Amino acid sequence: MAEPEDPTGRRDIIDRRTLLGWGVAAAGLPLFGAISVARAATPPDIRFRAIHGGTTVGEHRVQFRSDGDYLVVTTHIDITVRILFFTAFRFSHDAVEVWQSGRLISVEGTTDDNGVQLSVTGSAVEDGFRITGVDGPYLAPPQLLTTNTLWDRRLLHESRMIDVQHGGEVGLVVKPRGEEDVATPRGPVRSRRFQIITPNYAGSVFFDRNWRWVKGLMERNGEILEYALAS
Repeated sequence: MAEPEDPTGRRDIIDRRTLLGWGVAAAGLPLFGAISVARAATPPDIRFRAIHGGTTVGEHRVQFRSDGDYLVVTTHIDITVRILFFTAFRFSHDAVEVWQSGRLISVEGTTDDNGVQLSVTGSAVEDGFRITGVDGPYLAPPQLLTTNTLWDRRLLHESRMIDVQHGGEVGLVVKPRGEEDVATPRGPVRSRRFQIITPNYAGSVFFDRNWRWVKGLMERNGEILEYALAS
């Protein structure tokens, strides 16, 4: 499967990967009921099974914890796709982000992308957010979301993101793709679908009526993965 053309560009040059997901959509909808780091209440945890060819090949978890005025968000991704006796690809990623009033305060992350080891660290500074990755330190604007915040509907109105796998900053394009029913452990739910495109991944996310992330489809190395909500 060909990699989608990247219309966004990037300020630092890094070897790109593809990620294709399908989700919920309808641009121009009022922003209400969203899961957002700016909320006082702690959002519910999210856990997906990654499915390839009908077989579970990994998981993607997002866990939330309040710590005073801070929201601590832990992301864990662990996916291995095998075809016959060969490993088509392996991808794992772990990150801890700390947010306060909707602003990223700190991040630490590690990634194993088919054997390529990556790590990032970052913290808020007076004039922005300083993140250090494979290409060294980079100063991003203070209010950006990260490439892990697919669970936050504010993403739908952004054009730049902090890259917490490689470091630096990447562009973002979001396109509405209508509505459809999504199977969940609670039964089918009507969901809005948005296609998203960045230099790291091109795809979409599904949100239910309460703006909870409920589904994804991803394309990596020519293989299609489904993110099925597990809890």
